[in-house]
Parts: sequence; structure tokens; C-alpha cells
Amino acid sequence: MSESSRQAVGIDLGTTFSAVAYLDRSGVPQTILNMEGDLSTPSVVYFDESEAVVGKEAVKAAAYEPDSVAQFAKRDMGKPAYHKPIRGVQLPPEVIQAAVLQKLREDAELRLGQVKDVVITVPAFFNEPRRNATMDAGRLAGLRVVDIINEPTAAAIAYGVKAGFVTSSGEVQRRESILVYDLGGGTFDVTLMEIEGSTYTALATDGDVQLGGIDWDRRIADHVAETFIEQLGTDPREDQAGFQLLLQEAEDAKRTLSSRSNITIRYSHQGKRIQVVLTRDELESLTSDLLQRTMFTVEKLLRDAKRGWSDLTRILLVGGSTRMPMVGRALEEQSGMKVDRSLSPDEAVAHGAALYAGILQQGGRATDRNLAVKN
Repeated sequence: MSESSRQAVGIDLGTTFSAVAYLDRSGVPQTILNMEGDLSTPSVVYFDESEAVVGKEAVKAAAYEPDSVAQFAKRDMGKPAYHKPIRGVQLPPEVIQAAVLQKLREDAELRLGQVKDVVITVPAFFNEPRRNATMDAGRLAGLRVVDIINEPTAAAIAYGVKAGFVTSSGEVQRRESILVYDLGGGTFDVTLMEIEGSTYTALATDGDVQLGGIDWDRRIADHVAETFIEQLGTDPREDQAGFQLLLQEAEDAKRTLSSRSNITIRYSHQGKRIQVVLTRDELESLTSDLLQRTMFTVEKLLRDAKRGWSDLTRILLVGGSTRMPMVGRALEEQSGMKVDRSLSPDEAVAHGAALYAGILQQGGRATDRNLAVKN
């Protein structure tokens, strides 16, 4: 395959899940299913004696061989080493992320043939060391990273193209001032963007690399663990493997409570079993301070940008954790606006990255520093 015919792809390299997308012949972004038939792949890596295994099998291994499994490595990007040894070895986080990228590349090549050129997304508040580490991870995976784009910018591109901000002749159809609220599995981003036709400009951005859906999971796990102690006298958190299983149960419970009012969590540890009924109201009470951290960041962003809620035309929700009803409700109560859920929270960032990659591959000019993206 010639250099010019290679398909450029966009990669959403997430803390908990990652996805890859491309543009079909009509220029419409499509998410590539992985080998397991899923739209996204867990960003979890199991290192056995001979290879790195990425995805669902690595998630399973985390409960039985936690010292051989790396997860949430995105939070450590830019640091010299991952926060714990893997099989007794201190690994740079970009090595772990490279394994995830290699898996995504292999999945994409099953669909597209050889893949070399990619755009990778990062949180808007990532500093240069974190961005450079992401570039290094791509190179370690055998990829040519043609650019790094901020996740909220990618989501805004996906929205703008879908909503039709320009006519086929290039005439500007719409102008909007958008707040992109991106609550992912491990990080939180908020960006104030203006879209005018095909021009995307980020006016202000903020976020928290240590706040995401996994923090909700941990609150649920802590709640179940405290109940376990009260009823059975032992703390499952003292056993790393047992706690990994509990975290997986907690994540499932969180997802279920986005569509149901209650769930029964069944958990066993060292031959002891417990059932804990958790309601959505209880979950929201347990995690209200986490949500308030995001709202504080949003309010600070608007103050710094000298904007008010009334200056916004849209609040765009991105990231799987925005499925929790408490998120949209808090934003609507604070702003007096309906939130926009028109984009798939799991696919929007990868789709925007694929659109951006397509612009670059066709020789278009695009910049993502300050942030202005022009097609």
C-alpha cells in the first residue's frame, strides 16, 4: 500500500476505554469494532511472561494477578514511571499506553489494511510532558502521530459536522458558543468553544486528571466494603485481588443505576458473601462531592472567560460517565438550559479525531494550539 493510500484514523486513548475511528467513502466517521466485536476496548494491559494482552482478558486478569496488570496509565502520563511495579519492574506509562495503541492498530488494520498515520486525543489540560509522552507511546506502537488534538475539540468537531454548520458551498450556516463537559472514566475536561462554520476556537479550558468515573466506582466499592466489615468483620480492600473484583462489581452497579432506580450488589470474598441494595439516590449522596468538583471547575472556567450561562447556546455532554442522570440534572439546574446528548458519549471523541485526521490527510490546514481548528 502506498503512503498516499493509507487510511488515517483517529484514536480516543482513554483512561478506562479506548476507541478508534475512520472516515468511510462518504466522509462519515465510523467506529471500528475490535476483534471481540465491541466499539471500545478496555485500556487495561496484562503482562505475562512473553507478551502484553490488552482488553477484556486483561480486566479478568486484574482480579487474579493484580501485580501483572496495568490500568489507568493515562493518569501517570508525563511521569517517569507507572505508579506501581508490574511484575516487579517500574515501567514508563507510555510503554503501557503503547500496548493499548498497538491493540487498536491491529483491530483497525483488520478493517482497513495497513494503518500508519493517526491523530490521538488527549485531555485539554494535558501539559507538554504529557502530550510528548502520548506521542512517544504512538511511536512505540509503530504509528506516525500526525497530530495531537484535545478531546473537547474533537467532540466539538464531531458535533459541528453532524449539525451542519456549513453548506456544501462553504457558506456559514450557524454560530454557536458551546460548553463541552467531558466526564470520562478517569479524567474530567470542560472547554468553552465557539464554532463558526468550519472554524472551531477554544476560548478557555480546565479539568482534572484525577477525577473520572472510576472515582464513582471506588465510592461504591468503599460503601460495600464498609458494609462487609460491619456484617462479616473483614475488609476486602486489604486483599488487592479481592478489591479488584469489588471494583468490577461497583462499575457494573454504577452503569445499571444510570437506567434503574436500584440494584442488588452480590459480592463474595474468602468464602463470605454479602448482598447490598444500592439505590440511585444513595449513589448520588455518596458521590455528591465528586460532582460538585466538576461543577466548581465549570463555574471557575466561566468566570475566568468572563462568560455567564446566558452566553452559551449549548451544553454538550461527552464521555461515558455523563450517562449518570445526576450529571445532566446538575448542569440543567445550574444553567437553566437543556443539555445536549445528541452525540454518542463513547464515540464522539474518536469520531472528531477521525474527521481531523481526514482534514490533515487531504492537505487541509488545522491547528490545535489555543485552539483553532480550520478545515
